[in-house]
Amino acid sequence: MDTEDTIVAVASPHDVGGLRGIVRLSGDGTLATVRKCFHSLEHESWEQVHSATRIPGTLTVRPPIGDIACDLYLWPTAKSYTRQPTAELHTLGAPPLLHAIVETMCTHGARLAGPGEFTLRAFLAGRIDLAQAEAVLGVIDAVNEREMNVALTQLAGGLSQPLDQVRNTLLNLCADLEAGLDFVDEDIEFVSQQQVELALAEAATTIAQAQQSMQLRNHTAQLP
Repeated sequence: MDTEDTIVAVASPHDVGGLRGIVRLSGDGTLATVRKCFHSLEHESWEQVHSATRIPGTLTVRPPIGDIACDLYLWPTAKSYTRQPTAELHTLGAPPLLHAIVETMCTHGARLAGPGEFTLRAFLAGRIDLAQAEAVLGVIDAVNEREMNVALTQLAGGLSQPLDQVRNTLLNLCADLEAGLDFVDEDIEFVSQQQVELALAEAATTIAQAQQSMQLRNHTAQLP
């Protein structure tokens, strides 16, 4: 799987139609791909924008569909979700139409994204951490408000923040212990045994709480 390829996929729900459907692209060739079939109604040089922009226009889809009304949401810089040039095509939500748009994008240089590939790119780019990447899946798979709330809490850093704190605490503890070994002959104590035991106990408690939260999310996802 090449993370530099331009990928495309339907980003709105697959199993229901709606007033608004979204097709998403990401990769270095995003602008070149979209340029071949999108026509702006306002910006003649829309390819030269340097910030996140909404551009109304029309999209030429493979026959027999032809031209359709479409809004292009463009993130041309590394500030996108994947830190790559990214575009979203917003139009009518009919699944056959969205699939036809994906096919059109593929004929113009994109390839169909694999499952979770946009999130994978965001993770590899440092946009989200592993716990948040899993939470994205939880949001997508949520079938009720309870599941959604648990996943959103995790996505907002409900697990990442305390675990990051544990990591920093243990790294600082290791540094103090190593410094004490360097000066063992001079009888200099950078951290006491009591402080070490307390820090380890607090870290174990935080990890146990995080594990319980993960088990709760998994259990919630299995409930009818």
